[in-house]
Amino acid sequence: MRIFSHHPARLTRAVFVASLALVAAGCGGGSGSGLPNGNQICDSNAGSISIARPTPGFSQNGNAIEIVDSTNTDQLNGFTNQFDLNIVDQSNNSNEVDTGFLTAVADVGGPHPYTNDFFYAGTLNSNLLAGRTYNVFLNAPNTNCTRGLVGQIFT
Repeated sequence: MRIFSHHPARLTRAVFVASLALVAAGCGGGSGSGLPNGNQICDSNAGSISIARPTPGFSQNGNAIEIVDSTNTDQLNGFTNQFDLNIVDQSNNSNEVDTGFLTAVADVGGPHPYTNDFFYAGTLNSNLLAGRTYNVFLNAPNTNCTRGLVGQIFT
């Protein structure tokens, strides 16, 4: 490849075309959202995540579901308001209730299963049925990532 040219217009055009090729190849920067797409699990760079509340007996916690994460360097922390929780009835998989988007919360008195604990909560939009077991999934509804199982709650 020739670096110097007696034709500055050709060199400028070659640099411009090369930069377009880099951008088209995906080397021009990030995707913008930072959230996983495709078959990746939602919050693909998470540490450990588990249910913080409700503890046994859902009515003790009102209509909020709270999770605890072991790290604050994952996608959940960076894009908290793009995640929600899907609550799926084990006895009837078509019975799903979703929370609103998650928010970071302080829970000094909450469970502390990890060396570092970061809490997030979502509010249910409707009631759960009593006497049921529900699977809780972390989801990013505005992407096509695969929701990940966080744990179970019992009502």
